[in-house]
Amino acid sequence: MNVQRNPDMDDVVLAQVALNTTDMTATLRLYSELFGFDNGGGGVSWGDIARVQGLEPDAYWMRWWMVGGQPFFQLELFHHGHPKQRPLPENWRPCDHGWVRFGIAVNNFDRVVSGLQRRSIPVLGTAGAPGKRHLAFRDPHVGVILEIMEGAATSCPAVIYAASSVPDVARARYLYQGVLGAEIQPLELLHEPEDECLWGLAGAHREGFLVRLGDRFLEILSYSSPAGRPQPAHHCIVDQGIMNVGLGSRNVPAIRALMARVQAAGLKITIPVVYGEVSGTYVVEPDFSVELVGIPAHLDKIYGFAPVGRFVAPYAPGEAKADAPLSG
Repeated sequence: MNVQRNPDMDDVVLAQVALNTTDMTATLRLYSELFGFDNGGGGVSWGDIARVQGLEPDAYWMRWWMVGGQPFFQLELFHHGHPKQRPLPENWRPCDHGWVRFGIAVNNFDRVVSGLQRRSIPVLGTAGAPGKRHLAFRDPHVGVILEIMEGAATSCPAVIYAASSVPDVARARYLYQGVLGAEIQPLELLHEPEDECLWGLAGAHREGFLVRLGDRFLEILSYSSPAGRPQPAHHCIVDQGIMNVGLGSRNVPAIRALMARVQAAGLKITIPVVYGEVSGTYVVEPDFSVELVGIPAHLDKIYGFAPVGRFVAPYAPGEAKADAPLSG
């Protein structure tokens, strides 16, 4: 595919990974204590804003943001009271279709190892020499795979990538390169085939590509062995796992232009939002579930891209404090 890069993508980064958790407080604690993510604030929502997620106005949920060492990035955590969240299938695998994995760079790898041991969270695989170690585990509350990457960023914690398993890699490439006009790079720049053993897919056959978004990536893969399975027919955007990823820019007109390109391509969105200086939408194609969002930097505290204060969690008498938050 001979496609010129779209200049509207020049300032677009992976700005958000949205997670549907079965236990909001436990997830906040895990990501704060183990990795050092800070409190970006949160609250509850209901009413017409639910239409942005493709839900009816009787939906309601709790949302919380976490921020790390990167500018213009957040983890966005959700737990919906209605409609009710369904768990990932018991036989779920990280080759099954949807957003399945993301990678976090840390500067204290041993702390993560000991923290996982204390919490009895099993490590699925490890690799690399000191200074460049990797490990992977399955998040006990979000249900997807986390890869922990030592020495992969200077300001930690930092989310390096998010990975999506798709049924048709050619269509996915058209969506990211042809519709968005994103920069495409070889899959092996981030992971070699043998790295699949880290998350329990040793010997897997996959093809795909990387989407470069600033210093962050989307890893788009199609698995032929083991073959990825489609999401259940009853799957809803609120169900456990990675809801979607957010592609964000400070250049709000550029995001509006991307929204127009998506609509012109006939892709399904929820509703386009233009609210003051902010614009965005959810694209809800089965193999292209992304949020497009434009937010000026001076609104970061309002929209959860800046720390707002420490998490308040007094320790019980005599409780070990080895996993006290790293920052905040």
